[in-house]
Amino acid sequence: MAVTFKQYEGTAFKLVEVGTVSQQIPGGGLKFTPNSLAKYQAGQIKAISMLLTNKKGESTTMPLSKKVSVTIKNALDKGAPKSDCLKSIAKLLICEDPKDDKVNIICAPIGEGGQEEELVIG
Repeated sequence: MAVTFKQYEGTAFKLVEVGTVSQQIPGGGLKFTPNSLAKYQAGQIKAISMLLTNKKGESTTMPLSKKVSVTIKNALDKGAPKSDCLKSIAKLLICEDPKDDKVNIICAPIGEGGQEEELVIG
């Protein structure tokens, strides 16, 4: 049997930016999902999860991207206050998978370095 070759198209996909966390929950709140940080630090989950609440009191959970999760964990390990991390997360983007509009993720802005740029806490 002969091997068939064709142009490699890759499996990468682009997320669609739908606005920052703070733009999507004006007058609402943002906090770490209970036990999310501890489970992430213990390696039980792959990303830190956030609880977003709108001004009506309705809420949803949403994961941070893997890259942002690592950055937040490192900042907290170095002594950054949770409040500073939450302020930084509020400025990040909510992105959706164009293949499944029910999948949202909090990620850093798209830029020259790929889907995510460096996240600076402070």
